[in-house]
Amino acid sequence: MKQRTLVLLSVAVAVFAMAACSRTPPLQGRWIVDIDVTIDAAKDAGIPDELAPRIRDIYDGGQLEITRDTLVMRVAGYPEAISRNYKVVSTTGHCHGLEINGAPGVHEYCIENGRLTVEDPSARFAVVYREASR
Repeated sequence: MKQRTLVLLSVAVAVFAMAACSRTPPLQGRWIVDIDVTIDAAKDAGIPDELAPRIRDIYDGGQLEITRDTLVMRVAGYPEAISRNYKVVSTTGHCHGLEINGAPGVHEYCIENGRLTVEDPSARFAVVYREASR
């Protein structure tokens, strides 16, 4: 009887662990633009090297806070935060498809290895964030 209980407990733990590993990571949290990785992503997307300083000027120091239904973006040099409501319309693997009020198309927000990659359908390259230290 003890052995059967141990086997059932082991199976339950394994099933729970597999379910936890296969879940899409939650979006909620605070994120900071990882400027060097973002510039690399822009170069990989075919953006010319000479635009790297401009990308750095725009995105360096950028922050994104995601709550249950709101995105709050802060960009260096702009005193006002930009706040938009969003709705998750799809979840696949480690990605969430978001419809954002005031922005056309579905935006892909993918979380992998502690990084958030944002694919805006109207942008030429992805912006990559890292988790803000707590």
